[in-house]
Amino acid sequence: MKRHVIAVSLLLCAASAQADESTMIVLDASGSMWGQIDGMNKIVIARDVVRESLGGASLQDSIGLVAYGHNRKGDCSDIEVLVPPATGQMSAVVTAVERINPKGKTPLTEAVRQAAIAIRHEENRATVVLVTDGLETCGADPCALARELERAGLDFTAHVVGFGLSKEDGAAVSCLATETGGRYFEADNRGELASALSLAVASDITPETVIEDAPQVEPKHNLQINVQLSPDSPPLENGDIDKLALDLILPDGSPKNIGYAPVLAVKVAEGDYTLRTRYEGGEVNQPVQIERFETAHATVVLDAGVVDFRAIPVAVDLIDPAWITWEIKDTATGQKIGRFAPDLRSVLKSGTYEVSALVGRKTETAPPPVRVEIVAGEVAEGEILLPHGGVGMAAISEDGAHLPDSFMRFGLWTAKKDGTPDRLIYLANDTKHPLLALPGDYLLVAEDWGIAKGGKRKLTRPITVAPGTLTDLQITMPADLNSPMFERP
Repeated sequence: MKRHVIAVSLLLCAASAQADESTMIVLDASGSMWGQIDGMNKIVIARDVVRESLGGASLQDSIGLVAYGHNRKGDCSDIEVLVPPATGQMSAVVTAVERINPKGKTPLTEAVRQAAIAIRHEENRATVVLVTDGLETCGADPCALARELERAGLDFTAHVVGFGLSKEDGAAVSCLATETGGRYFEADNRGELASALSLAVASDITPETVIEDAPQVEPKHNLQINVQLSPDSPPLENGDIDKLALDLILPDGSPKNIGYAPVLAVKVAEGDYTLRTRYEGGEVNQPVQIERFETAHATVVLDAGVVDFRAIPVAVDLIDPAWITWEIKDTATGQKIGRFAPDLRSVLKSGTYEVSALVGRKTETAPPPVRVEIVAGEVAEGEILLPHGGVGMAAISEDGAHLPDSFMRFGLWTAKKDGTPDRLIYLANDTKHPLLALPGDYLLVAEDWGIAKGGKRKLTRPITVAPGTLTDLQITMPADLNSPMFERP
């Protein structure tokens, strides 16, 4: 039985196949796979081509999958057999390719070597079909490898498909084919690669058949949109970004909203449009052309990164996560962005920001802000310690009667030099929740609005808030309306 080892540096390839052949696909999952061809990410093209081409393959065909560069950045040893070659593995290969997330380098030569060694024990003829969008990045020489395998006595043939390669780069890698008696193919679009993969798994399909006989069917969705943070970043998934809006600017200049998700498939009328993508602090505009029987693929590249912060209370039981809010200040414009969530994870336009964690939605309850540099495609992580303490209250009158919460209001204030209240730090209208503040000295002001004749009683006393500590107070409100603590509005 003849075995094929197909090394796919970008997508998949063209090779003549017989019914008893076994195919191993070696898929390049290096970071360059996030590059684009005709406005579409190459890894997205790869997934589509594998799914469409292998979906109709015979279950009697034997196929496997090797990938590299998909686990770690900068690691030339990142090569993995994801699906061992066997019959009936078409769906397993499709599923594995769908899950690949390109990250790393291109150890192209070593991947081909490992694939060739994997079939050597059966002493079968090995055919490598290499489809690449770039050159070796790990310092190895694929041409020298080809000569080495030939000298080792293997019946080894390599075909090379250069997808979007310049003529210079194509010439540099084509020696892998010429040294082994194979051919070098140029592929400049998705259709040529789809035809090539069909040839690899079905001998009765030719490139001409795939292209010329394909039925023209109106697609269910003719505009597919993916959003990514930077040119080298993977596309965002739904739920990764908030404050996102996608609009089509119609020929008459009017906008039409088409969605709010970074992964979007819609049906729109034929024509030329401007796709406008609005996000926190930024906007991207790009042309989109919709043609009949075609699906337009638009990749929106934001100049944005991610801020990912956690708030860590000194006293976990004291601060309810629901009380934590975030304030993000753009240092260049002074614009402030609010987030109401226990943890902060937001997509922001590249720039410098100050991040503050507030307790109770007041800036007076925030520790000093943290300065953060947002870089396109990167995640800025951090933590903010919340050293807050609290004051718990219970209020009674001088005659010992409990004062209902509906009549009471409590506040923590900073003090002026003369000892009178200056700025309100935290306010509570009941005794169920403590007053929260950063450690320090404050004035506690308790007010009773339940007195007849429209009056109120007001009691002011100094209080010290200790870090991570809850101080419980029982406050006795004066019963005498003539008390100096009593004030009328």
